[in-house]
Amino acid sequence: MVSNQRSTKHYPALDGVRGVAAVSVLLFHLERWLDVPGLAANGNLSVDMFFTLSGFVLALAYSQRVDTVNLWAFLLMRAVRLMPLIVLATAIGFSYLLLKASWQASDIVYSTLLFAFFTGALNIPFLWAPSNIGGPQLFPLNGPQFSLFLEVVANAAWWSVRFGPQISIAAATFIASATCVFVFGIGGDTTDTFWLGLAHVGSSFSIGVLLFHLDRVVLLKKPQMFSVLFWCLTGLMLLLFYAPFEAAFPLKMLWKFVLAPALVWTGSGVKMGAVQESLTKYLGDLSYPIYALHYPIFCWVNGILQALTGTRNALVEVPLVVLAVIAGSHIALEYFDKPVRRALSRRIGVKRMTVPAVVS
Repeated sequence: MVSNQRSTKHYPALDGVRGVAAVSVLLFHLERWLDVPGLAANGNLSVDMFFTLSGFVLALAYSQRVDTVNLWAFLLMRAVRLMPLIVLATAIGFSYLLLKASWQASDIVYSTLLFAFFTGALNIPFLWAPSNIGGPQLFPLNGPQFSLFLEVVANAAWWSVRFGPQISIAAATFIASATCVFVFGIGGDTTDTFWLGLAHVGSSFSIGVLLFHLDRVVLLKKPQMFSVLFWCLTGLMLLLFYAPFEAAFPLKMLWKFVLAPALVWTGSGVKMGAVQESLTKYLGDLSYPIYALHYPIFCWVNGILQALTGTRNALVEVPLVVLAVIAGSHIALEYFDKPVRRALSRRIGVKRMTVPAVVS
């Protein structure tokens, strides 16, 4: 990777897409957790776009710092960006299970629960988590956290080979990873699919890196047509995410390897007015807290309602969880995540950069 590349830019259209995608993941999980068919049957496909966007944005953001930032410093910067909300989400999930185990007769072993807390707070998979605390999820206290772990793995692997021929490395990674995805499928969230997660993230993250190089070589100035294509692709994304049926494997592959990368690339060329940009920036800022916190917040809302009513009512619980997650995410962002990141950045001397936590 050469050092004479563009400085970091802000892409408001992609901020908005990240916000919509994070909400889509939330609704997808509520469909599964509360048995509400057709709520967002394919919202989980947001993860593919997150991985692609991560490769694109990080390649752009750090392209001029290859010689000045070593691997440890790079991982420290990523940790400052990602870890505060990971720790908070783990603590919320831990407190819920701890109270539940204390309140009800339970076979939860407290030492195992404590181990799950420490591994989750360090973003380390718990490969043999028992089912009574959330296993076989790799992160039993916050199941969706698996994609944040995979993103860190991809970030570390990419920065480790930053002095090599980036296009060739990204192309080889894509070919190998995409082949594994086609042969073995998509996974990474549970113990038995752990290794599939590496191909899952590798195939999409490498596309993002390739898009960055294609972007700076082929189209330094994007034509107006990009805006039209972006809005068309956004419409296709919404149709796919909210279709009342689960997409077939070929359609998922079309999204992962064609439509999601095209959405990221075209979105990087869309210009917006001041009001639109302000709204999309807020959606982008909120996307990571929504993704990181929605599972433990759901557990608390669901647990309280079950304790109070003894039944499950999706008509009440879905809007209540959505409101709780959005409100909780806003509070966590403004009064925990931002202050903690500022304090950590000052304390350890990390230069703050406008690099989003591209949720995955």
